[in-house]
Amino acid sequence: MVDKGSQLISRHQQRFIDGTPWSLQTSFYPMSLVESGATRLLQATNISEGALTYLAEKCHIQQAGYRDSVAVRVPDETETAFFKLPADGRVSVFEIHRVGFDKNGTRFRLTITVYPTDRNRFEVHVGDVPPPESDDYKDTE
Repeated sequence: MVDKGSQLISRHQQRFIDGTPWSLQTSFYPMSLVESGATRLLQATNISEGALTYLAEKCHIQQAGYRDSVAVRVPDETETAFFKLPADGRVSVFEIHRVGFDKNGTRFRLTITVYPTDRNRFEVHVGDVPPPESDDYKDTE
């Protein structure tokens, strides 16, 4: 669905938890989704039901899966300012690229999210895993 040279829409979010800058997120969608009726992708407003629900309703596209790629890097100037990080780069950021696929295996979304490493922890569950116990996250030092 996204060929080289295709027109894209980008949507950017600054995300906070209790007033603390937590992540920066930019999602890219093919312009063909707007042509198929998803015009709210062009608006600089929140899609309260979530973009995936909206795309399912308007374009009958459902995300069947996604692929994440995670890197750790030094923050750029914009990220350093937004997250209020030390300017010397001693606090890195996680950068996650998530490619969303529909049931036909067609890519329809790329979301790049940046998280500072000083306030984020990632938990991954695969398969039938019981909920974590409170002791699972205690520091071992």
